[in-house]
Amino acid sequence: MATIKDVARIANVSITTVSATINGTAPVSKALQQRVWDAVKIAGYHADPIARNLRMGVSKTIGLIVPDIATPWAAHLAKAMQRALSDVGYNMLFASNDDDPEREFREIELFSSHRVAGMVIAPTTHGESYAERLAEAVHTPTVLVDRIVENARFDAVTDDNQLGAQLITRYLLKLGHKEIAFLVGRPGISSSDERYAGFRETMAVAGLPVRDDLVRRPVFRREHAFAAVQQLMTLPTPPTAIACINIAQLLGTMAGLQNMGLKVPDDVSVISFDGFHPAEGWQPAITALTQDITTISIKAAELLLARIGGEVDYGPRLVRVAPSLTVRTSCRSIQ
Repeated sequence: MATIKDVARIANVSITTVSATINGTAPVSKALQQRVWDAVKIAGYHADPIARNLRMGVSKTIGLIVPDIATPWAAHLAKAMQRALSDVGYNMLFASNDDDPEREFREIELFSSHRVAGMVIAPTTHGESYAERLAEAVHTPTVLVDRIVENARFDAVTDDNQLGAQLITRYLLKLGHKEIAFLVGRPGISSSDERYAGFRETMAVAGLPVRDDLVRRPVFRREHAFAAVQQLMTLPTPPTAIACINIAQLLGTMAGLQNMGLKVPDDVSVISFDGFHPAEGWQPAITALTQDITTISIKAAELLLARIGGEVDYGPRLVRVAPSLTVRTSCRSIQ
């Protein structure tokens, strides 16, 4: 691997001149700059941005922390965020918190040690005094995505979760479904709480009760949904439709129904809040919300860059991005 010494040797200049050219720390004539950059290409030299940040105390790096970087939602967010930030000269570091607050705070500490310019975090949002802990741990401009932390001092960009719940519930009601099962996520997660609240409100507006035996919580892993479906579909009056709020629930629900020999939508309709793969590729294709991750990423990047640049004189802002419902073939009319 080429080093800064190799660049200096090829350009026939001092290491100091190479460093000043690459990092912009001192004036260098245009002629010498050209020699250095030509030598950089010849040597195939790539500067280590983290090491440079540590030396200079400045950064063009943003840290992104999500529950699981391998999920379709997180991967899409990371890609869109990287595109939005790279256009203005920033690179990114990625980490997963596994929805574990302790791991999340370790990742925040690690990113801080790398002197990142800012962070984008999909917070775990649970545990005692979480908001206070987050405020104490974060000392760099930060924007929260997907989830809201009550009483936190950070900007946040999320889906309009209650609107999403209304869209899903109204669609099922339009098809004649009244016995709707709802899989609730981990308690204390704002997106899960908001989606369940939106479901209950829409049912109330329609004059319909929410059956307690059709609400399953906490269901935030595939195996939880698999078990919940076995219970739901063996009730004396089983649901005619099941609403999942994330991909893990959807995977477990579909596997559980298949294990019981039940077909979608012939035996039960299935709808999801998460419109990423495998919503389109399955048979039947899953009717689901389409989250505007690109807009969420752009809005989060704009807020973060404004904070980094010191261009704001207002308090924390909350931006909600409206989802849309994509109708496929996993729900049927029972009217």
